[in-house]
Amino acid sequence: MQKKLQALLLVITLLITVCGGNAESTYKAGSYDVTVEGFGGDMIVTTNFTTDKLESIVVGENNETPGIGDTAIEQLPGKIVETQSLAVDSITGATVTSDAIKKAVEEAIANAGGDIEAWKTAAVETGPKEAVEETADVIVIGGGGAGLSAAVSAAENGATVILIEKTAALGGNTVRAGGPFNAADPARQANYPAASEAAMATVYALAKEEAKSPEHQAVMDQLKADLEAYEKGEKNYLFDSIALHTLQTYAGGDYMGYFDLIKKLTGEALETTEWMAGNGVVWKDDISTVPGGLWPRTHVPQGSAGGDYIKAGQAKAESLGVKIILDCKGEELIVENGRVVGVKAEKTDGTPVTLNANKAVVIATGGFGANKEMRKQYDPSLNEELGTTNTPAATGDGIFMGQAVGANLVGMEYIQCLPLGDPETGALNGWMGAIGVEYYYQVNKEGHRFMAEDGRRDTMTQALLKQTDSMSYVITDTNSEGADGVNLWGDNVEDLVAKGRIFRADTIEELAEQIGLDPAVLKATHDQFNAYVAEGKDADFGRSLFGDPIDTAPFYASPRMPTVHHTMGGLEIDLKAHVLDADGNIIPGLYAAGEVTGGIHGSNRLGGNALLDINVFGREAGKNAAAE
Repeated sequence: MQKKLQALLLVITLLITVCGGNAESTYKAGSYDVTVEGFGGDMIVTTNFTTDKLESIVVGENNETPGIGDTAIEQLPGKIVETQSLAVDSITGATVTSDAIKKAVEEAIANAGGDIEAWKTAAVETGPKEAVEETADVIVIGGGGAGLSAAVSAAENGATVILIEKTAALGGNTVRAGGPFNAADPARQANYPAASEAAMATVYALAKEEAKSPEHQAVMDQLKADLEAYEKGEKNYLFDSIALHTLQTYAGGDYMGYFDLIKKLTGEALETTEWMAGNGVVWKDDISTVPGGLWPRTHVPQGSAGGDYIKAGQAKAESLGVKIILDCKGEELIVENGRVVGVKAEKTDGTPVTLNANKAVVIATGGFGANKEMRKQYDPSLNEELGTTNTPAATGDGIFMGQAVGANLVGMEYIQCLPLGDPETGALNGWMGAIGVEYYYQVNKEGHRFMAEDGRRDTMTQALLKQTDSMSYVITDTNSEGADGVNLWGDNVEDLVAKGRIFRADTIEELAEQIGLDPAVLKATHDQFNAYVAEGKDADFGRSLFGDPIDTAPFYASPRMPTVHHTMGGLEIDLKAHVLDADGNIIPGLYAAGEVTGGIHGSNRLGGNALLDINVFGREAGKNAAAE
């Protein structure tokens, strides 16, 4: 689980002469404490004034998300102090935290006798500085999980590397993820109970499908051999194999994924976890099933969230000498004689940046889940008002850059929604049960289950869209998480309850009353679900993955709605992560990895395969870019 942020006392003293702003204002000197609601709960902001200026801002103990909200805490107070203005830009991706800090400072200004309107309109000196030009062997565009993996891989293979990130902090979508990473893992799965008969029936079915290609048939034959070997043993542990992971990924994407890319993805999963461990990721010993993952093979890092990958990746990259430039947006690829040789970028303040690549450029800018216009262009049926789990920076930048140099796009119409978004923000955090599908069931506003919760994400989302107000409640208990006061995402459970984001009760009937359901109906649903747990079979919807009964008070209900989660389409790549043109030819000097690419996941991505994707292909892209 994410660590609760320790008290962060950020005291920034104005050391330079301030132009404009409120330099001539008069204040009641003193220290002003203001409590405001951030993204993760209440936080105290202390603003200190002398008689003629705002001198410092102190942000106290808080629960803001590591890698997101804490970036605003680290950077925004300094900007306000330096400019003596509230007209400074919020930190991209951390708007809620930024707004909370500004609100606290505004109240402090009023209490100190300052002119709030003058502070809101005070001029902030911005504008481009002298143009920057730098050179490295490999230039990586994007500082999320894929970009960091590519940068580390390139650097450990002897290349000099510059990585640029358009926001104020590394992380991308990875830092917003729950950390699930799929890999068939005999050592861990040997300690996991055998799958139910119903679950194993789905495995045998995959080995008997009509082959789509000779390669497909070969992997089905391998699965048959794996099953025969399993049948000869005691069968008292969880069956899994690379072949099963491959076939579930292929079938789960409606056979639209490129089979060679899928084989690489699943075949290198376990070795990639070992590579990541060598780079500082600490894995838990247990496994689970992420929603939409279809099988218990999900690994999670010690902190249980994507921020662990970013922290480890950043530390490793910096130790290898990777230069990281934040607030720097890639705008255009530089092409000379048919080869990509660099990137034209721009800093947030407008400063032009030219980055020359001796060897190659890697695009790792993520997908376009936060770009409503692109979503509408490629899937007109998608509700424009749906929220998204994505960072606001996921706007398709790398796709546009690739297109401009002739890159082929594949699978752009495949946009995945998830039935587990926050009703207000669309975000993934703020609920109980997220550590694995084994630990919850989902009901509609009438108190009835309406789907197999271990199914495909697209199927589950479509089922939820048909329910009243597209609203559901995830029901779980203390078997799942929260014993240490936080959930998988690092949210304070007591804060979530106090604010009505989740509900808690000692009985299912009391829980039903809190969320406006008929207690008798929810109790009947609950009892029937636990009966299915005991039987290992779901007669209503065919669910086959179960954990312990949900029978230990207190019980939790978390409101959840559909949210845009992942864009499966993007730049076409080959097995070495080269970007391809419309004729299938390699674009010299250009690689790509992560959600900016297409063709791997087909029409639907399995839960837990994205963080696998960004690391397998990020590593591949970096290695091959360094070898140019």
